[in-house]
Amino acid sequence: MSGLERPSVDEGWRNREKPSADTHGVLFDIQGYSIDDGPGIRKLIFLKGCNLRCAWCSNPESQKFTPEVEFFPQKCIRCGLCLETCPKDAINKKLSLGEDFKIDRSRCDDCGQCAIRCTTGALRIVGYEAGVDEIIEEVEKDRSYYRNSGGVTLSGGEPLAQPRFALEILKRCFELNIHTAIETAGCVPWADLEAVIPVTDLIIFDVKHWDEKIHQRMTGKSNRRILQNLNRLSKTGKETLVRIPLIPGFNVEPESLIQIAKLVKENNVKNVGFLPFHQLGKIKYHRLSMEYSYENFPSLLSVRESRKLIEAKRIFAGFGFNIQE
Repeated sequence: MSGLERPSVDEGWRNREKPSADTHGVLFDIQGYSIDDGPGIRKLIFLKGCNLRCAWCSNPESQKFTPEVEFFPQKCIRCGLCLETCPKDAINKKLSLGEDFKIDRSRCDDCGQCAIRCTTGALRIVGYEAGVDEIIEEVEKDRSYYRNSGGVTLSGGEPLAQPRFALEILKRCFELNIHTAIETAGCVPWADLEAVIPVTDLIIFDVKHWDEKIHQRMTGKSNRRILQNLNRLSKTGKETLVRIPLIPGFNVEPESLIQIAKLVKENNVKNVGFLPFHQLGKIKYHRLSMEYSYENFPSLLSVRESRKLIEAKRIFAGFGFNIQE
């Protein structure tokens, strides 16, 4: 994180009165100097919470809408303080964990008491509440980068799963003449997506698969609403980049890519980009005591597997798309 610091955890953090969803929301990170999430140099604001459960998700800490406890084994000195503190008896009693998970998630309610007691930072809360004013103050620190190119991108999770909060951030940036973008999986009510269009310069819209049943099996949701929203979005004339995650065992075969290309073409989208599967988020699953179903799939960032990205670009270029590198 840069600038906006995660607030310290206190005993009453779960029981505070909740502020307005227009002015406050839950983040899990803010990153500066991104060049892959919209034009120019971007400030990325990661909102917490997602209504999909993609099997390959590289940010599992983005899925829950509330702060949660994560575990960093390299910082653990096996002092046992967390065992004494946890009111739910959710901490694994084996101090030498090996491959076992640290926290029993069926018992843990993310009260945060273990993280408060931990003296080394091995247990910590991921996710924190922030206000729009704080975020805009952080955004303005990079204003010199926005003069000629660059801006702010809302990411996640699914930023439109906190629709009022996301809209207010975008409004404020738009009023400051800062280029705005949002990354969305599109599985949200159309009214929430429609509301941000006037104050968003670029919509980065994921299309994962053309087949409803396969999409449901691998993400937990049908793609019907997503495709309806893409069609509605295409009729607004808003600048849109369709981004396709390339996932082994899901959509990297030419037959699937051709069907996706046809579907996107029908919606008059001109620009597409790709997100090749990688294993960079694997360690996060163990921190959160979560199973990772893509453990044994090869990264498409490797030299050997990069041919699949080359093939995807070739197929989409053949349909006349502009390919964003």
